[in-house]
Amino acid sequence: MADRFFFLRHRTGFDFQDIVKKAFVVLLLVSGSKAGFAEPIDLNRGFRSFSLYVENDVFADSDDQYTSGLKLTWSQYGLSELPADAWTHRWLYPVVRRLGFGNLGNQSAALTFSVGQAIYTPEDIESRELIRDDRPYAGITYAAMNFHRKTRKRMHSFGLCAGIVGPHSYAEQMQTFSHDFLNSHATNGWDHQLEDEPVICLIYDYKRKVLRTNPGSGIGGEAIFHTGGGLGNVRTFYNLGMLLRYGWNVPTDFGNFPIQPATCFNGDMCAHSGESAKKRFGIHLFLSGCSQVVFHDIFLDGNTFRDSHSVDKEPVVGIFTGGLGLAYGKVKLILAYVCRTKSFKKQTDPEIFGSVHLSFHY
Repeated sequence: MADRFFFLRHRTGFDFQDIVKKAFVVLLLVSGSKAGFAEPIDLNRGFRSFSLYVENDVFADSDDQYTSGLKLTWSQYGLSELPADAWTHRWLYPVVRRLGFGNLGNQSAALTFSVGQAIYTPEDIESRELIRDDRPYAGITYAAMNFHRKTRKRMHSFGLCAGIVGPHSYAEQMQTFSHDFLNSHATNGWDHQLEDEPVICLIYDYKRKVLRTNPGSGIGGEAIFHTGGGLGNVRTFYNLGMLLRYGWNVPTDFGNFPIQPATCFNGDMCAHSGESAKKRFGIHLFLSGCSQVVFHDIFLDGNTFRDSHSVDKEPVVGIFTGGLGLAYGKVKLILAYVCRTKSFKKQTDPEIFGSVHLSFHY
């Protein structure tokens, strides 16, 4: 095994063994293991889940623009108050309590912690020259903490996303490794990627179920209105949209949405009870549309404090998603296609990519 890690490090330029060790430690700490910094508490534990999100344009037979997104999320939900053992979140408790996350009343609370990476490339990935009319090479590796308070029909979310853009996001190495593994075309223009820059973004998101028929039981559907935005040097934006879904035993969560950096959690928090914990099968179709006003996007505008390649962005972008959701017991699988209208002035085609979302509740 050590020889394999040495081979990967030699081929890709970064230490997979060290990354695996650190990721294992983070997961132990976040999950509240007794091996972590804090003892778990028995009261107010609620329910928990792990979710893996994968987005890639290979599902749409493409390899440019927003080309890859990975995100791993741990969530704790169904809480009657903010838990004392959430060491990753509790340093923000004084702030979120002022935003209404402390006095819950008839609401329940939830916490989520995510780590992820996103990769962006121009259309011609084989050219070694700077392509001035196309988007810059860029990658981001980030962590995000989110707070949620919800009723059956409404959910408010507040989050903090922090990470790094540039060579130390290791986006180049990750794409090189994946292309070597898939025997795909080499990407030769990473010398022109954005420079290293720490990034941070505050996010607020609101979702409301405005139309519901037979929620979570038999044939039914619902419409979910959502709005919100972000403020930071990675992205500053405002969005407004609607999600429709219909099927058999539609989940009682707040829907599935694309995993762009500096956007809020998808709301994968079911109202677990003795009934919903049974091994029921569910299937549904969904369709969503969202209009997004973009004031700043580091992946198009370039570095904030240093000179870098940039393009003229479009101020308004449309994001359309359609897909299929499957659920059985504590496992849920979402398959979707996403179409995003042109993000910058000289972009030749809209961006189309596929996504897979797998979650496990416990």
